[in-house]
Amino acid sequence: MQPEISYIEISIHDIRRDGGTQPRAELDENHIEDLVFALTQGAMFDAILLYFDGINYWLTDGFHRLAATIRRGIDKIKAEVRQGTQQDAQWHSFTVNQHHSLKRSNADKQRAIIGALKHPYGHLKSNKEIARHCGVSEISIKNWRQKLEDTNEIEKSDVKEVVRNGVTYPLRAAGGSGAAYKHVEQEKQRFKVTAPDIPEHYGQEVELVEVKSGDLYQCKLPNGKIYPFAKSELGDVNQALPAQRELVKAVELVPATIPLSVDATGRQRLISLILRLPEDSLKRAEELLIAEFGEMLLKEPIGI
Repeated sequence: MQPEISYIEISIHDIRRDGGTQPRAELDENHIEDLVFALTQGAMFDAILLYFDGINYWLTDGFHRLAATIRRGIDKIKAEVRQGTQQDAQWHSFTVNQHHSLKRSNADKQRAIIGALKHPYGHLKSNKEIARHCGVSEISIKNWRQKLEDTNEIEKSDVKEVVRNGVTYPLRAAGGSGAAYKHVEQEKQRFKVTAPDIPEHYGQEVELVEVKSGDLYQCKLPNGKIYPFAKSELGDVNQALPAQRELVKAVELVPATIPLSVDATGRQRLISLILRLPEDSLKRAEELLIAEFGEMLLKEPIGI
């Protein structure tokens, strides 16, 4: 599934640059000064690339452009925003600058190779897949993998490849030498539903599909259906939960009009209420909201 994409103008103070998403070994001061000069001449840069995990905006492409913008004293910058985790941002950073005007140095390429091999997603990839992702040769990946395995910086890979009908598939050993192999899929982020006021899903393990509007998580249920949860309704997948019968009295204390855990924000409660309305009630709900808060609601469109 492709990440959801939007374009915004964002304050430079809201951008995180400390998440291991810097694709280069170091910034080029001469290039930054060239970009600062270009800004003084009225140049318009391409949007930088951010990954938004619901809380933080992780910069993955545009470190030089952002540095020049800051040095020029400009407070905001245009950005392409994709929904995804910090790990998604890190993994994408290994693809950056392969065809850029400021070519990658050998140190930049080495940084991408080592980062990809150590990344949780990279452990499930073959040498050929990582080479394609990082824009380097397969032999470079093979040599670096061997170095990192020899120094115990990464575990020995059990991912191999098989070609069927001209298509290459990554395979992982099911165990032991000469054992059968099975297809590997990228590990998905999983949560446990912790809100007792959703009894039909309480205690279920769900798989994150995408993050929408920060507080709203679209998740796949065990039956395969997609269901929206507020962030406060989800917890660690290994979290031990009380039996539902022990929570009956506590749930009764929560007003029936708020089908969310008591620590939810007002925005989370409102989103959750609207999502739980039957389809034939949505038009009436929209009319009531506009009648009561029309001016605020219609100031500018907000995408969800």
